[in-house]
Amino acid sequence: MKRFLKTILLFLIPVVVALGLLEYGMRNVPNDYSYKCRWLDHHISDVSVWIFGSSHALYGINPNLLSLQAFNSAHPSQTLHYDAFIFDKYIDCAANLKWVILPVSYFTFTDRLENSEEWWRIKNYCLYYDCPEYKWQPEFHSEVLGNPLPYHQQIARIGKYLICRKSDLECDSLGFRNEYTKSKRTADWTKNGPLRVQTNTKDLSDARDIIEENARHLEAIVQACEARNINVLLVTTPVSRAFYECMDSAQYALTVETAEKITAVHSNVHYMNLLKDARFTDDDFFDADHLELDGAAKLTKIIDGYISE
Repeated sequence: MKRFLKTILLFLIPVVVALGLLEYGMRNVPNDYSYKCRWLDHHISDVSVWIFGSSHALYGINPNLLSLQAFNSAHPSQTLHYDAFIFDKYIDCAANLKWVILPVSYFTFTDRLENSEEWWRIKNYCLYYDCPEYKWQPEFHSEVLGNPLPYHQQIARIGKYLICRKSDLECDSLGFRNEYTKSKRTADWTKNGPLRVQTNTKDLSDARDIIEENARHLEAIVQACEARNINVLLVTTPVSRAFYECMDSAQYALTVETAEKITAVHSNVHYMNLLKDARFTDDDFFDADHLELDGAAKLTKIIDGYISE
């Protein structure tokens, strides 16, 4: 029995060491989550305009084009729960903050990252932002456990970073992602509209708890800003006709009514509904509901004009 256990131990030691090295290597390849967390650790006190949200803000609001010092804390599929978490983590150090910008999209109040197809992104908040949730779910606290087998792709990532310094970082220095350009847009870019809408349309009666939870998160951010004399700008970003013609009218009405209700109650909250804004044409979109680089510049300048007034 002792010999058997010794054999097992001798086998496990190199496996554990190899997995430990793999975990260490994967965590040390820079990515958008680790970069944005470190940036906020050092520079949040300089920020005057703080942008949150999902990919609509990540690709749509360019902090480089705002008159005030700004930073984009948006991530793909980021829901209000994680907006609120990042906000709470840094708000007490945001000494110069004047504006918080939050996108209010078709899916903002009906989505919860935990219930989406991209639930695996939760690990990025646990690993890189030190989110205290899911302590007893190791897949959210490990790159090795949070990535599918086999690990040859992850080993290749580590090798590219060590040898060529090629990281997973996709955002620029102020958190904006600029790869959505016309040159990369596919000829049939409008065709994903119905599928995007279908994926993001929920049964409102089944989503009641999520809707209430998201409304609470938004209210908490607004109240914290109100106590600090910080303005909140809610923005429904433009989408193409291929997207808005397929939207469920009840879900869209819920989005607008929730934004308008909180705007009416709090004097520090402002709402811009640009969903069908005539200033945006098909030329401004990368796909059915995301702006391309020039379209993002147009949106950012509209926002800048508003907050500058």
